[in-house]
Amino acid sequence: MAKKQRPAKAKKQATKSVSKASSTVENSSGWMKFAIAVLVITAACYFPSLSNGLVNWDDDPNITENPNLEMVGNGQKWGTTISQVFDIEKGAVIGNYNPLPILTFAIEKSISGGEFSDGFIKMVHTDNLLLHLLTVFLVMKLLLSMGFGNWGAFVGGLLFGIHPMRVESVAWATERKDVLFAVFFFAALLYYQKWLNQGEKEEKRSGTYLIMLIMALLSSFSKVQAVTLPLSMLVIDYWRRRPLKFNLILEKAPFWLLSLAFGLINLYTLKQQGSTNDELTNFNFLDRLCIGAYSLCVYLYKLVIPYPMSPLYPYPKPLPIWVYLAPIGFAAMLYGLWRAWKNDSRIWVVGSLFFFFNIMFLLQVLGAGQGFLADRFTYVPYFGFFAILAWLYEKHSQQDGIGKMIPVILGVVGLAYAVWTVKQIGIWKNGETLWTHVMKFEKKSNSLPYWNRGQYYRKMGNYDAALKDYKQAVEIEPSNPELLNSLGKTYFDMAMSGNYKSKEAEFVQNALSNYTQALSKPRAKDKSRAEILINRGAAEGARGNNEQAVKDITEGLKINPDNKNGYFNRSIAYFGMKQYDNALADYTNYLKYDPNNANMWYESGMLQRSMKKNDEAIKSLDNAISLDPNFGLAYLERARAKAQSGNRAAAQQDYQKAQQMGLKFGELDQKLMQQAQ
Repeated sequence: MAKKQRPAKAKKQATKSVSKASSTVENSSGWMKFAIAVLVITAACYFPSLSNGLVNWDDDPNITENPNLEMVGNGQKWGTTISQVFDIEKGAVIGNYNPLPILTFAIEKSISGGEFSDGFIKMVHTDNLLLHLLTVFLVMKLLLSMGFGNWGAFVGGLLFGIHPMRVESVAWATERKDVLFAVFFFAALLYYQKWLNQGEKEEKRSGTYLIMLIMALLSSFSKVQAVTLPLSMLVIDYWRRRPLKFNLILEKAPFWLLSLAFGLINLYTLKQQGSTNDELTNFNFLDRLCIGAYSLCVYLYKLVIPYPMSPLYPYPKPLPIWVYLAPIGFAAMLYGLWRAWKNDSRIWVVGSLFFFFNIMFLLQVLGAGQGFLADRFTYVPYFGFFAILAWLYEKHSQQDGIGKMIPVILGVVGLAYAVWTVKQIGIWKNGETLWTHVMKFEKKSNSLPYWNRGQYYRKMGNYDAALKDYKQAVEIEPSNPELLNSLGKTYFDMAMSGNYKSKEAEFVQNALSNYTQALSKPRAKDKSRAEILINRGAAEGARGNNEQAVKDITEGLKINPDNKNGYFNRSIAYFGMKQYDNALADYTNYLKYDPNNANMWYESGMLQRSMKKNDEAIKSLDNAISLDPNFGLAYLERARAKAQSGNRAAAQQDYQKAQQMGLKFGELDQKLMQQAQ
């Protein structure tokens, strides 16, 4: 009998601290003061993130180079944008299907006048912070709805808001998906609490269930991590002491189906991208299990001491001994969870299960990506441990003795975390600060940070710094053709920049040498090989060797017919060889892949006009002007095509428009207008 009574006693102990606070929960006007305090502190910590830029770590494919965003704000209909963004094939970015965050970027770009301007970037970071603040607010509401008092909600909310492991999810533009999915995730859990409180006979209960389902759908459209929502609901059931029966599973049937559907969609898109292949590491299943256990242990350690924090945690090879010892730590956690379950220490079970359920699919047991850890993966899962700490604070802070020290300890830890968070935000300022930070940990054992920082420098036009980083990357990994390709592109850019007079020929030759070396590497995959051939062809064309240029580029296009730059570069070579029909055919092929390129429509129209294909020229130039209404040269060229076709009045209108844009009426134009009389 004594054994049967222990759970009831444990229940009383486990809920003692929160039961005292239950009278001051959600219905009390006082709790809002605590919420405002947490939000102000969190906003102050993250204020520096508003001056950050974009980084060359997934921000390009997700935002600035995302084809679904290219024409947003520049005449593209919203129906087209939405259909493309939510299309499973077209909408997936680097294998990830998260259309809702991409749609929010589209809205921001539209508001910013259709440009990826400084204002757009500031808006992105501002919205990320606002979504984080909203998530913190919902976290506090959820704690209150679970019976925590004002101070418990304050502690849990503050830790969720300012813990340094939050930074990656908030300060990185691409991770809009984290803060967005979390908003709907915690909103769904709040509505689940409301649905449970309403009781089976209440008329509004079905409406609450529908809202909860909509929140789950929006969360799933934001990030695949939302598939754990029904498991998190089961954790709430356990906290509320609902009997663990099959009906708990059945009542969540739509949520299970939603999780299954989005899980399968993302497995498909990741497989299409090749992200599920383990060809780089080739770990066996036992290795993977140990990696998963090790990742779990690291996340537990970083809950207390979040060091080191880096955007990149590459797999160590060979795996060190502590990876194989990690299952011992995992077994210890399971044993502790079992003991807590047996003793009915409900908050420990709830917090641990919430963490585990929301982290278990991210432990890289099934490898996806370049690393085995990611700080952002803890954004939602750490709520479980923050809830435990909030409960412990409520239970012990009012006790005599050490209890009086707890608020002081919390203040010191909170201040340390706040300072740490502000410092970590600065790392995400731009590509230079980001990859310089990674180098502190990777030193010269990994070529990736040097390559990525070199990419940043090259994009910024700092070619000398880019060369230095690329050469270091090649020294670390000489067999990597991508690094030699980037080194070649830098030399080519230097030759074309006009800033290195008398060295152009030398730089083109250096580019050719690096491209040729890259092609000799056995690791060159088909897509990379195609790009290198096309780049070498462009370099050959730059030194006037158009026949060799056409040969290299044609070989590259046979390997990868979807490389639009190949058609562009080959068109230049054909033009130099006066093979205008072939050049025009390559313009046409290019425009199949990039129909929104006003410059290419202009080039196509100009060539068509010179070939006396006036009607085709006018259509091409119409497209150029439609895409860019301020394209003065396109008006001038269209005037010439219209004059050449004998339509003097229409030509005169375009000439006037071109002149208004500062372009002059030349000899050719006078001649064409005279012929059009």
